[in-house]
Amino acid sequence: MTARSPLHVPGTRPPQEPLGGVIPFRGVLGEVVAELGQRIVGGEWGPGEAIPREADLSAELGVSRSILREAFRILGAKGLIRSRTSDGTRVLPRAEWRLLDPDVMDWRIRAGDTRDLLLELLRVRAVLEPGVVREATLACPPEARARIRAAWEAKVAVYEREDPDLAERRRRFIETDLEFHRAFLAAVESPLLGQLFNVIEAALTLLFDLQMRARGYETEMIGKEDGHRHHAEVIVAWEAGDARGAEEAMRRLIARAMEDAVAGLAKVGLR
Repeated sequence: MTARSPLHVPGTRPPQEPLGGVIPFRGVLGEVVAELGQRIVGGEWGPGEAIPREADLSAELGVSRSILREAFRILGAKGLIRSRTSDGTRVLPRAEWRLLDPDVMDWRIRAGDTRDLLLELLRVRAVLEPGVVREATLACPPEARARIRAAWEAKVAVYEREDPDLAERRRRFIETDLEFHRAFLAAVESPLLGQLFNVIEAALTLLFDLQMRARGYETEMIGKEDGHRHHAEVIVAWEAGDARGAEEAMRRLIARAMEDAVAGLAKVGLR
């Protein structure tokens, strides 16, 4: 089977590794699942359209029909296709896809659907995170409070340290930003929300990178004061026990992130 080159965001490095959380189906089966998954989410076969017959795909990909059937089973579990004896194998509407499945998100990025995916993730954050911060302000166990403070201190350290290694500083900037949001999620003690953040976290890393590009961080840490100020407003309100203030501060932070993400996407040619 001839593997296709992964597509990627113009102006960024091609993804060499799948997003975190991707299930590592090994060997030929893994290659077939990834190949067909990317082609489906990339629109080679539209919703309701039948994909080629087993015999034809088997010949095209150079794999046995038993491997192809197992790949269909996996793709069916992800909501991408449905196989029926009388109707063949057809692509399901996007509304039925398991959109938070790490494989599906990874294939969307590799198939060039990066802009829509990242903006969808931002909308999820805009809906969820202000409420998370409000709940974490109203009730926060001591261990969670310590974690939030430690996450903020780590962000401050990256902000204040003039590290000449820009690549390392960018990496630490993103990592401390993620931990800041993880800490608030942990405070509400919701395993479901925690798992949701874990699923989308790798895609958020790409999103943060685009936001940083929009602000000029690829050459120097321009504009970091603005982002730092928005995070500081969240912490100040949280420490004061001002649930509504913390919620509104997080709402402003996410709104700023959305503006930066749109600008970053446009900067790399994705409008």
